[in-house]
Amino acid sequence: MPLIHLAEHTVFDPADGTGVLLDAAEGVYFELNPTATLILEAALRCETYDEAVGDLAERIDADHGELREGITSLAAQLAESRLVEPSGVTP
Repeated sequence: MPLIHLAEHTVFDPADGTGVLLDAAEGVYFELNPTATLILEAALRCETYDEAVGDLAERIDADHGELREGITSLAAQLAESRLVEPSGVTP
């Protein structure tokens, strides 16, 4: 199971490097900056923080602690907006 699992009513489009999340239940969209888009893509395809951080380290110039914090922070923001399902994965 990936680190982040989108809610059933959430659609993600990473077009042009600037991701957009559509909350179909509320009819609103959220735009992500390019770094957040990369983080979300990694968290959607990786099963562990170590795997996601390793993937991101190849694309983003940041230390592993910063990347791990970026994943955690983005996941919390998306959960607060009810765009993702709770995963139970801890950093």
